Amino acid sequence: MMVLYRRSNDYPTTIFKDISMSISSRSLQDQLDGSQGCQLAQIAHDKKRLKCKPRTYVVFKRTDQLTESEQEQMRDLFLRVFNKKMTKDSFERKFFYTPKGYSYHGLMLHEKVVVGAFSAVPGRYQFFGEEQIFSLSVDTMVDPKYRGGGHFVKMANVVHEGLISDGIPFIFGFPNEHFYAVQRRLLKYTDIGELDYYVLPLNISSVVQKLKPLNGLSRGFCRVITRFCRIHRNSEARYDIAKVVDKQFERHRYDESYNRIGLGEGAECIYKIYDEEGGIRTLYIIDVVPLTAASLARAVKQICRTAVNAVDIIIYVGKLPSRPAGLWKAPDSKKPQRIRMTGKILIPDVIDSSVFNMNNWSVNISDFDVR
Repeated sequence: MMVLYRRSNDYPTTIFKDISMSISSRSLQDQLDGSQGCQLAQIAHDKKRLKCKPRTYVVFKRTDQLTESEQEQMRDLFLRVFNKKMTKDSFERKFFYTPKGYSYHGLMLHEKVVVGAFSAVPGRYQFFGEEQIFSLSVDTMVDPKYRGGGHFVKMANVVHEGLISDGIPFIFGFPNEHFYAVQRRLLKYTDIGELDYYVLPLNISSVVQKLKPLNGLSRGFCRVITRFCRIHRNSEARYDIAKVVDKQFERHRYDESYNRIGLGEGAECIYKIYDEEGGIRTLYIIDVVPLTAASLARAVKQICRTAVNAVDIIIYVGKLPSRPAGLWKAPDSKKPQRIRMTGKILIPDVIDSSVFNMNNWSVNISDFDVR
């Protein structure tokens, strides 16, 4: 409100009274209070909405810390991702029967439901004359609905931290084609090498389908070459890095579905037969203990003698210094799939870069679980 009056000098003067100021101040304060109240209400609403929204997060657990429900959910996820069933017995054999009595798991959970897993299984290895526990990366899986968001790297990192805390200096694995690129780019794993396929096509049609009429001739030819193949004595192959094969490892790796053949002189061959695509009966030589050129040649010879009419092809997958007697090395173009070996040093003071030299390794498919 404005009031005019004159002083004795008759000059007009303007005066702003407190009434107008108090009205304006109250209006402004009411506006501020109203605005602040709206903001507080919005914040409370957002918090409530976030609280109600399902969360996806990552936790670390050892196998002995998993609940029965989590174990079952991991097996269900394995079926959804790989289209293969994992039984309770095979789960326990894989993850509990280890030198530690457990394995390591980074789990992605969505509202307490397992939708992703990164697992590592510890095993005993000889490393240049000293025994170490290394860890094998297995069964990395994420439900397609929950891929992305950085959770995969978080799962791997918590497992790496768990391994380091237990003094495990090295993790390695055999990633498939898709996981290989992700593992190299995001987890910074290093290439170690690629495994080779050594084959004996008892039925030539297992390699070239149109040659099926010649199967009889090819079986006879294989009998002859394996019967007369030269087996070198004292041909022990020395490897600086090799798994320790003992009762604990065998309990972890093999069940009653695997077959064994005694090869004499304390040697043994483990193999398994699969029906592959196209109905091809395939015999995989999983391992020969001890792994020497002589014991592997004896294994091929004995298997060929007893199984020549039961299977179509014999395959050994591994890395050898030379071609074993009785088997041919398959060219890269004929490999059913590429099997790459990669790894990551976790404790540099214990393990050096020699672990990335494939020639130092004794390795075959007994070192992982694809067969």
